[in-house]
Amino acid sequence: MAALLLGSWGAGSIDAKVVEAKLTLPVEPKLALARDDRVAIAPFVIATSAEEDQPNRREARVDVLREFQRYLAKNIAREARAEVTIIDDVQLTGGSVNELVADQGFWRGIGRRYGADIVISGIIDFDIEDKVGYRSEEYVSPLDGRTYYRQVLVETTGFVFDIVVLIFDGETGEKLVEENFRDFKELRGRNFDEVLGLFQNLRALETKIIGLFVKQEVASTRYLFTR
Repeated sequence: MAALLLGSWGAGSIDAKVVEAKLTLPVEPKLALARDDRVAIAPFVIATSAEEDQPNRREARVDVLREFQRYLAKNIAREARAEVTIIDDVQLTGGSVNELVADQGFWRGIGRRYGADIVISGIIDFDIEDKVGYRSEEYVSPLDGRTYYRQVLVETTGFVFDIVVLIFDGETGEKLVEENFRDFKELRGRNFDEVLGLFQNLRALETKIIGLFVKQEVASTRYLFTR
């Protein structure tokens, strides 16, 4: 905790303090999993634009679908203790959220085929962009000790991970949950490793994504006024 002293507070010029309190708050899951629940992680639609659908683009070097399926399966199995199956031998019937949600028979069929209580799918968009530019940077002159600004050439790699997670009832094929998560990371260095960049995004989103299934705790700051 940290106490910050303010000036006068109120008509009586009474000195007041603000106490900064760090709290840990529970966040309930959208769809709590039980240990005997069976989860099937189906393929996701990988979103690409016309210019991105090129084999020489950096995104093509990463099997985003496989990496994310493994990541999700590992975390659900660890946190929820549920039985998880990765599905890689089915072809999705649509390429948009509305098309995926509308095909309840497809998800019901997967639930029956794999004995799954819930089926997870969705849409993933993973973009990489190398950038080179100049930025202002402070430096202290060794000659006179004064602070100056100079232009410095900086190379960065930007990673954008945007995902819509859809959770379906394995018995009825009905959509139970739909959530969108997005993260942007700009890392120093050109041609930063693609897989490392992807997992930077995933680590930033981990609490939110796994929080769909398991209760999580998040840190929060509250300010209390005292006299």
